[in-house]
Amino acid sequence: MRSSTQGLCTALSSSLVVGLLLAATPAHAQIREPGNHPKYSVELEPHLVVQWQYADWDSDGIGIGGRVSIPVMDNGPITTINNSFAVGVGLDWAHFDDNCNAFYGVRVRPNGFGGCTANHFWIPMVAQWNFWFTPVVSAFAELGLAIQHASYDVACDPGTPTGICAYSDSYTRVRPVFLVGPRFTLTNSFAITLRVGVPYLTIGGSFYL
Repeated sequence: MRSSTQGLCTALSSSLVVGLLLAATPAHAQIREPGNHPKYSVELEPHLVVQWQYADWDSDGIGIGGRVSIPVMDNGPITTINNSFAVGVGLDWAHFDDNCNAFYGVRVRPNGFGGCTANHFWIPMVAQWNFWFTPVVSAFAELGLAIQHASYDVACDPGTPTGICAYSDSYTRVRPVFLVGPRFTLTNSFAITLRVGVPYLTIGGSFYL
């Protein structure tokens, strides 16, 4: 499932990039108009999550989350184009449900059909660089760190001849995150936002307050 999801997301991202280029025509482009974008004190973004990185599973994790971004530079860092800078913090959750052919290099059952479930919680802290191309289309890149807390349960059918049959464990780590995506502003106070990268994809709505 993971490879097919990543392929779909790659195709989707490529289509969105093409859309950005087509939308940013000279007649409507605002990239050369510094400061010509929605003014807001905070951006609230609830979203859906698809996680495919930093997990030892054959499938992807599905969940929900949210992000709070606060502008710290309304015009810049490049003062000659329409860009802005923000800092963001979030909370994301992804649930995994797999047949776990192998877990951390250990085969759970001889035939590889043990049941595995896991929950990953993320607290990302990022710097967000926004580029405002048109009244509708903008894009951003995010770089930062995230606290990842993962808990998992591994189980197998009764009577399975193995010494590692059913157990639970958890860990907490700090991970680098890098995400990019487009934002489609529909009104002065609402946009559709997509981000894709490491460790997941999100899609949701941004509320400018």
